[in-house]
Amino acid sequence: MDIPFHQEQIDFMMSLASSRIEFLNPLFWLLNYVDSSYFLFPLFTIILVGCSYRWGLRFFYLVSISNILNTVVKQLVEWPRPSTEFPEIGMVHFPSYGFPSGGAQNAMLFGLLLIFYWRTRAAWIIGVAWILLLSFTRLYLAVHYPIDVLGGWAIAIPLFIAFYYTIGSIEKYLAKKGLAFSLVISLALPFLLFFSNSQNIKDIGGTLLGVGLATYFSLKHHLFLSRPKSLGEAALRSLLAVALFFLLYFAIPESLYSPLRYFAILFIFTLAVSPLCRLLVKHAR
Repeated sequence: MDIPFHQEQIDFMMSLASSRIEFLNPLFWLLNYVDSSYFLFPLFTIILVGCSYRWGLRFFYLVSISNILNTVVKQLVEWPRPSTEFPEIGMVHFPSYGFPSGGAQNAMLFGLLLIFYWRTRAAWIIGVAWILLLSFTRLYLAVHYPIDVLGGWAIAIPLFIAFYYTIGSIEKYLAKKGLAFSLVISLALPFLLFFSNSQNIKDIGGTLLGVGLATYFSLKHHLFLSRPKSLGEAALRSLLAVALFFLLYFAIPESLYSPLRYFAILFIFTLAVSPLCRLLVKHAR
């Protein structure tokens, strides 16, 4: 399948690349990391420990499903990135296909979560600005065509709508069925993902397996923290959580089979972070 309006999009990307402002390039290069594990995993840790474990788990599973859908569509469509077709304009390079843009997809998800759950004027301003800035970053870096960004938005919007209208019913159903049933569900999806040909999907399976198992034990033994009582406590918890995550991330060797490595990181972190934060925050007082 050919890329629609391919030449027009090439002309736009060439024009944009030639119009880059030199002193802004480092900013957009840094924003590229918002679409990476160096941002997504720490954000999960901050929400899990510094805000609410329920929202941490909601965020984790929503982003996991989003990334699975993105990877599947990429493999089905197989449209190249502008930085693949024209390496000279790419500020960064990725080996994967371009459509849809995962960065634009996650930006839309995060923006909609902020807008619909915060429900203030500030949420609208920040949410819309986040969506537009992160989506434009993908064009500025020449890692995506405009149609890739639109494709990411087109997946994120119905995914968010489904989440918004079903999450309450899903959680009530799982609570009614009990922890053992929830454990089976949390193990079934990762098991199926391991049969995928995509290494990225297998890695997601490893993270899902780690979080699913750790969540079961944490709920069974009441390990998760309650909501923080102050902003200072939330900040301290978040700092400790991020530090623990990166300690595990860099301590567990990359030479390990990647799904197993991600399983180990997320299992140890999700199981240990709440008791550790409880102990350290208690001593800090």
